[in-house]
Amino acid sequence: MRIPKSVGTCIALYLAATLIGCAPTTPPAASAPETRDTRAGDEAKVRAAVEDFKRAIATRDLDAILAFYTDDGWQLAENGAIARTAADRRAFWQTIESLPIASDVVDVADRVEVARSGDLAVQYGEFRQILSNKAGDTKSVPQKFITAWRKQSDGRWKVSASMATIRN
Repeated sequence: MRIPKSVGTCIALYLAATLIGCAPTTPPAASAPETRDTRAGDEAKVRAAVEDFKRAIATRDLDAILAFYTDDGWQLAENGAIARTAADRRAFWQTIESLPIASDVVDVADRVEVARSGDLAVQYGEFRQILSNKAGDTKSVPQKFITAWRKQSDGRWKVSASMATIRN
């Protein structure tokens, strides 16, 4: 005996519904509490840290510059070794401080993006480094950079990695 197709479909649906109804149920997984989006406020705090970092660089305050790094922060030299330790970062910045830099100017291409998690941010863009020679002549050297910032347990933002390269 042959069962009509429509009856077979009804039986299949009935069996499926019965099996689903008999399946053991598990309570829905507890979802993580929704966190408030703090990116706008964090971006403002990162930008304030950026301004303080730029001031330390402009005044060539080596200790203030180094205080902006996390203990495990990296400074990536364009054509050199990665400064992974406090001593390495100090040596890197001492070398930078010995260059005839008249000023560093961050251009409008500067951008800050904060992760939704609120604990990491990245700053990137372009700047010009103004070099001067003994005769007082200046030369503008365009560069691009990226800096990773990490929020500390006390709410301060510190550099966890940074790199600048000459822009071609």
